[in-house]
Amino acid sequence: MNYDIVLCGVGGQGVLSTAYVIDHAAVDAGLFFKQPEIHGMSQRGGAVSAQVRIADEPVSSDLISSGSARAVLSVEPMESLRYLSLLAKDGWVFTDVTPLKNIAEYPETSRLYEVLFSLPHVVAVDATRLAAKAGASKAQNMVVLGAAASHLPFSVESLEKNIKALFEPKGERVVTSNLKAFRMGRAASEFGTALILRGVKPAIAARVVARLDFDATPVPSEVVVAWSKRLLADDGATVAANVFASRDVLGLDPSIPAKLG
Repeated sequence: MNYDIVLCGVGGQGVLSTAYVIDHAAVDAGLFFKQPEIHGMSQRGGAVSAQVRIADEPVSSDLISSGSARAVLSVEPMESLRYLSLLAKDGWVFTDVTPLKNIAEYPETSRLYEVLFSLPHVVAVDATRLAAKAGASKAQNMVVLGAAASHLPFSVESLEKNIKALFEPKGERVVTSNLKAFRMGRAASEFGTALILRGVKPAIAARVVARLDFDATPVPSEVVVAWSKRLLADDGATVAANVFASRDVLGLDPSIPAKLG
């Protein structure tokens, strides 16, 4: 078994913290891992990345080969696109949709999102907003980690255990808010998966998930049914595009999908 992960974002967004949780979860699962150095300058808002290679036997090479990463976890949407050359054809991108424009040549967000939502396997979440709702504005990384949780080669329980270990020195409030952020990301991702399983196209599901307001609990099945019916209608793609373009935060009330058009 081999599972290569690219972690990326901008300095100060917690890429190292995400790596800590993943590395320790790999050890808990009896797996081997290698992680080369983090690149970037956090004090200047520079790009930061880490490559984590996980396997059931010793890992010989530090770096991920082109086309072999199983997942890209990004806390910034443009940064997620930097590493697409490393992503396998069946690999997944998990990213925050909130831009952090730290360079003068930052692309037009409309074009950025066009590329992002054209990917066959993408989970896009408003991690910045969900982290603030969880009570920790800097916990976007935990929202993204939660969104990826069901795809990673170790248990959710192990991930949560190591989130607790990482943040325990900062007190119970910080532990609780980061776990809540993680669970919100997981709820968002599982909702998107449920829509796709009911026949909603991935690009449509991704746009809607990125604008909905999730709690730290699974989305009820009747909510999934209501949204999937609306998004499977003839104008479902238009509805999803309008939802995302509006930048409004929508609740999960089952009556909402029927009102969209």
